[in-house]
Amino acid sequence: MAQAKSKWYVVLKGRTPGIYTRWDEAKAQIFEFTGAVYKGFESKKEADEAWSKKRFPQSGTSSSTPTNSSGKSKPPQVPFIVVDASSLGVPGPTEYQGFLMPEKRKLFGVEIGLATNNIGEFLAIVHALAYLYKHESNLPIYSDSITALSWVQKKKVKSELVRDERTEEAWQLVDRALVWLNTHQVANRIWKWETEHWGENPADYGRK
Repeated sequence: MAQAKSKWYVVLKGRTPGIYTRWDEAKAQIFEFTGAVYKGFESKKEADEAWSKKRFPQSGTSSSTPTNSSGKSKPPQVPFIVVDASSLGVPGPTEYQGFLMPEKRKLFGVEIGLATNNIGEFLAIVHALAYLYKHESNLPIYSDSITALSWVQKKKVKSELVRDERTEEAWQLVDRALVWLNTHQVANRIWKWETEHWGENPADYGRK
């Protein structure tokens, strides 16, 4: 994932709320703090505004499906990135991948150890966001996991996956992804892939 470019970090809920200019100082306020609320900004003005209002601006992400004037689902915009995950068990060996459409060029594929399909989907979406952020691209992202879309939108993962030695690798990636989401501002739209209308997700592993 791309290295953080933010220079100001606003901690609304943590050990000591406030504005920080160093990530290590901000992290000390929210690390292992239940219900921490924080976000990174690239300008002091944005950070000051968020701190004064005690709330953060809405991101550009969305879990709803784009519709046309008749209210029916419309096909994906072109070009776009589509992601998917595969988990062989609950939990089981899990991996995710992302493709650039319409040429279906594989951009990334990652194995994350023992996890669940939804965790794989969540990490795939964040990986795609980080990829687009690094390349300064506003392309939309599609995923067929409503749960993962919700986690990204809320910047919170609510999984029943037990965190132990077997699943620690995956959970560390989740921790890292949540930090990324909370320290970067993105404008990319994230949409639900409508299999019923558009056919199989192009990033699907075909293991059904």
